[in-house]
Amino acid sequence: MRIAVACDGLSVAPHAAGCASFTCYSVNHGIISGCCNVPNMGITIFESVETLKQMDTDVLIAGSFDDELIAVLAAAGIEPVALGLPSPKEVAEAYLHATLMGETDLVAACASSEPLDELDDAFARIEYKLVAQSA
Repeated sequence: MRIAVACDGLSVAPHAAGCASFTCYSVNHGIISGCCNVPNMGITIFESVETLKQMDTDVLIAGSFDDELIAVLAAAGIEPVALGLPSPKEVAEAYLHATLMGETDLVAACASSEPLDELDDAFARIEYKLVAQSA
């Protein structure tokens, strides 16, 4: 899975269209395993989405999306997610947490004061089982 976050500098872009860059996170087995920053060289929305599509992006997160961009993303098979957290990594982790925990209200899950505690507990249980099996 690949999650892209529309960014302006080191912050999540308030609007996906016209953002300065995309911070792209590779996700393997629910864990962020890589990160790269791709300048948004697209002159049009279509070119920006085509770049994301070529990178096998599954999700684009930004502060907001206009209707035209939502339609273009849908045609490319990329899910638009509007979140207002300040840090690109925070929004990527919040999206992963909500997805892995089966949250239906992503915005409410991200506003929670301790969004990663349940996930940390789940990984601790998995680690405990793996250690017990190897002993």
